[in-house]
Amino acid sequence: MGVTIHYAGKAKSRDAVDQLIDVLQEIADASRWSYHLVNGAVKGQFEPFWGIGYGYIPPKEEMLKGNVTFYPRMVSSECNGYFKIYETKYAVEVKAFLEQGKWPSFTIDTRKKGIQITIHPKCETLEFIFDLETLELASYEVYAHSRGIIYGFNGFSCKTQYAGFEVHVIVCKLIKMASRYIDYTKVYDESKYYESEDSQASQESFAAVGKALQMFTELLKAKGIDITAGGEL
Repeated sequence: MGVTIHYAGKAKSRDAVDQLIDVLQEIADASRWSYHLVNGAVKGQFEPFWGIGYGYIPPKEEMLKGNVTFYPRMVSSECNGYFKIYETKYAVEVKAFLEQGKWPSFTIDTRKKGIQITIHPKCETLEFIFDLETLELASYEVYAHSRGIIYGFNGFSCKTQYAGFEVHVIVCKLIKMASRYIDYTKVYDESKYYESEDSQASQESFAAVGKALQMFTELLKAKGIDITAGGEL
C-alpha cells in the first residue's frame, strides 16, 4: 500500500545495459546514494509469479484487462483454475503446464546484470536489472525459505510513498532518463506525475494516500493492533 511507480521494458542493446549502469553509478556517487552492482548467474528451478487467489473469481473487466485466464484442468479443492500470468520469457512454458493441469516446474540458466540504488531510507530500492539473454528488465529472486527456487517476472516497482513527493520526483526523472537506454513497454505512476509532471495534482495524490494509510492505521489500533512497531505497510 502506498504510491508506487511500475516499469517494464527491454534494453535497446547490450551496450545500452552497460551505459545505463555507468550513468546511474555516476549519478549515485555524485548524490551520495548507496548502490549495489548486480552481475551473476541465474540458474535453478523456476517458479513464476502469478496472481488471483484461490476461491476468488475475478470480475469480467479484470479478466479482460489483467490477462487472467481460466485453466479448467487446474481446478481442484485447492485451486479455482484462474491465473494471471506475469509476462516473462518463460510465459509460454508456464501456460503449457497449466493447460495440461500441471504446476509449472522447470529449470532456467541465464545471467543478470544491473544496478540497485537506495535514494532514501524510506523509499524502496530503485532497480534496473536485465536478463542478458533477452535484455528485458527482469526480477529474479531467491528467498531464504526456498533456497534453490527462483521466483521471477518482468519489470520492477518502486514504492516512494513514505519517502515523500520530492523523492518520488527524483525516481520518476531517473526512470525517464533511462528511456535513452530502455524501450519501455510500461511505465505506470500511481501518482500520475511521470505522465503529467503536474506537481500539484501528484502531491494531492500523495496526501490522499497518506490520509488513507493514517485512517487504516488508526482502525487497526482501535482493534488493538499496532503496526508501527513492526514497520510500515
